[in-house]
Amino acid sequence: MKKFAKVLSITLVAAMLLAGCSSGGTAADSNAANNASNEAAPSVPQDKEVTLKVTFFEAGFGNKWQNWLKTEFEKQYPNVTVELVGDANLTETLTPMIESGVDAPDVYMANGSMWEEWGPQGLVMDLTSLYEEKVPGTDMTLDEYITDVAKDKFYFDLGKDNGGIKKYSVPWSAGPMSVVYNVNMFEEHGWEYPKTWEEFEALCEEIKSAGIAPLTYPGKFPNYTRPFIRGWQLQAMGEEKFFGEYKNPTSADIYGDTAVLESFKNFRKLFDKGYIMSGTTALDHTQVQMEFINNKVAMILNGYWLENEMSEAWPQGYRIAMAPVPQGGKVDKPVSFINMPDYMAIYNNTEVPEVAKAFVLFSLSPESCEQFAKLAGGLRPFNYELSDEVSEFTQTCQDVITNEAYYQYTDASSNPLMFKSLGNAYLTQISTGEITPEKAAEDFKNEAATEYDRVKTDLGL
Repeated sequence: MKKFAKVLSITLVAAMLLAGCSSGGTAADSNAANNASNEAAPSVPQDKEVTLKVTFFEAGFGNKWQNWLKTEFEKQYPNVTVELVGDANLTETLTPMIESGVDAPDVYMANGSMWEEWGPQGLVMDLTSLYEEKVPGTDMTLDEYITDVAKDKFYFDLGKDNGGIKKYSVPWSAGPMSVVYNVNMFEEHGWEYPKTWEEFEALCEEIKSAGIAPLTYPGKFPNYTRPFIRGWQLQAMGEEKFFGEYKNPTSADIYGDTAVLESFKNFRKLFDKGYIMSGTTALDHTQVQMEFINNKVAMILNGYWLENEMSEAWPQGYRIAMAPVPQGGKVDKPVSFINMPDYMAIYNNTEVPEVAKAFVLFSLSPESCEQFAKLAGGLRPFNYELSDEVSEFTQTCQDVITNEAYYQYTDASSNPLMFKSLGNAYLTQISTGEITPEKAAEDFKNEAATEYDRVKTDLGL
């Protein structure tokens, strides 16, 4: 685990200040007391009928996996009824439910990182002890089962004086964002995916000479370039600086590092050398993915959800594979960026804490992970193996996030002082030639410094 000390969140600081100013009981005190009582190992009561409300973000992954979980969990615990609530707008509706307690679920699966605020506030359950429990279907505890790169996000270090490392959530889904290539096209032309950046550029030249565009990405959404931008920054800075000062800054100076400018220059070179498909900057994700499916371009920057997202348009026999970003700097391997947007947590005032914890553990088993891949096309950051029954593309995605020949990492950080922006607006302007990489890097540095000072002021640091 790439673990560095993290600064307390704004909400935790506020909670500590309130605790110091009042000796009376508060809702937070009640929640904290519940946290302490809810840390026992899960033991589902068998002597009464129980309803467990599970709310989930119903979007790209659909609801087939949740329905499978409901069926299988109810088989194992016949006295438990799992009430599923799918919500495509959960990002907006979850906050009032958790913060007010009105219609709050027992367990929820969501996008984002609100658990970082709600955990220290006592609104979601402290699951630290759950990480010491055995995961069903394995001989591993959850602490052993979760991958090291996921620990970098889900292990929330409050500092020695404030309880140390706490775990308020578990991963729901996580997978690679990287280069996806057309397997049929590569095999037809005898191309091999490269290991180094120099080889990648040579491949792009070869693809161009065949009259095919080498690379594209959803131009209207430059966040899809994250695996390149972050990969270049990691390889330019090296592991120690990227995971140290960049993700856990002691000043804003790090955001003026030459690695930022280098990443912006590398991005511009893709256009200058003619590697990016013409018209890319005007296309959204669906449009550019259709161009990829229609063999107009050999490679696309995208994520592990691509196959499932485009399933209705998928041509018969069409084959794609995920690959890491080629090596080209201080890291001696190709690098694999892992996107971790989704998590599971338990509402701290649930009336059925043992059932909720048992359900969460049940959802993590290798069988559950296999079903998640089959039914939702998703991956999870745990130590399990997929069968050959999942798609070829899903297998390549799993390889990218587990293969020891690649360097897996994430840019997620719970440090509020980290400037988390990729610089999407600057990337758009670089791609269209509106500004130079040098001007973009300067503006990025200034924006980061302003944000750093604002957060420090808010935290009272």
